[in-house]
Amino acid sequence: MNPRRLLITWLAILTALAITVSACGNDDDAPASSEPEPTVATSEPEPTAEPQPEPEPEPEPTAEPEPEPTPQELRNVSLRLPWFPSVQFAGSYVAAAKGFFEEEGLNVTINPGGFDVNSITLVAAGSDDFGLHDTNSLIFASVEEIPLVTVATYLHAHPGAIMSLESSGFESLDDLVGATIGFQEGGPWQLTQAMLTQNGIDPDSLNQVAVGFDLTPLFEGDIDLLTVFSTNEPVLAELQGFPVDVFIPYDYGVQAAANALFTTTSFRQDNPEVVCGMARAIARGWQYAFENPEEAVEIVVAVDPDNLTVEKESASLEAVRPSVLSESALADGIGTMTAERWQTVDDVLRQYGGLEANVDLAGVYDDYCF
Repeated sequence: MNPRRLLITWLAILTALAITVSACGNDDDAPASSEPEPTVATSEPEPTAEPQPEPEPEPEPTAEPEPEPTPQELRNVSLRLPWFPSVQFAGSYVAAAKGFFEEEGLNVTINPGGFDVNSITLVAAGSDDFGLHDTNSLIFASVEEIPLVTVATYLHAHPGAIMSLESSGFESLDDLVGATIGFQEGGPWQLTQAMLTQNGIDPDSLNQVAVGFDLTPLFEGDIDLLTVFSTNEPVLAELQGFPVDVFIPYDYGVQAAANALFTTTSFRQDNPEVVCGMARAIARGWQYAFENPEEAVEIVVAVDPDNLTVEKESASLEAVRPSVLSESALADGIGTMTAERWQTVDDVLRQYGGLEANVDLAGVYDDYCF
């Protein structure tokens, strides 16, 4: 064979074998490579689960609002004073202004007294539910079988007294012998006689002259002494420029009380809580008055601004302080009563007030509220 032809023949055979091997390498049944095929990343990331918000705590159940208390219906009652408005009755006026009566369930109307207005008569007749008056008058009411009962006394030390000008120079009771005393019938004069007698002085050793309420006879020297209430006339005299000295029977052993709160026995029996609420509220009024004197005076003056002044009522409130806040009141409470003080009144009336009938003092007053 021609060598050139032989070379061409072998080149053709080798070319055919190369094609055959190449085809076998692409067979689908060929065994897989031992190495894992690489993972091809896609352009978008696999979606991930969004974090879920924590559940909000369930609100705690709220308590049902309590119903507002129904306003207490107030009991309407009235209080009759024995005299015109002044700080002598500050406990009552302050109790009304500061709501102490309302706290006791009471709506209190305070009615003034006067020259021709008698609280004992009005309460006994049912025109007023409560009254304030002197203890000696309430004992006489018992003698007349007027069915009243005292439930508190707010002036533990009776303010009845006698007054002289400081220029008179009276320093003791012994100095009063031979002096001329002007008097009005009533508690201060009765207590004065008891004071003199109890201290060894005969009342008849003084020249006695019945006078009115005018201070002029004392200022002009027509009399040397005048029966007064230590909470009133001495204050007026000082404000008019007349310094005075005062002798108070309570300080000399005649220990009676005054400013008694009373009602009818039937009202007390039917309304015990109303009665005690009244007694408590007035006592609170007095306590507040002495703790807040300027406010108390403003309250009282506002009741009768045409006739009351801050200057006079302020001085009177200080004058009445020792009568309300006596040693016994500080120990036992404002408004409390004792058998001894009532017995003193009874004794004084029998000796100097014309009292002759037997009186059951246990029926005149009742301290069950204290």
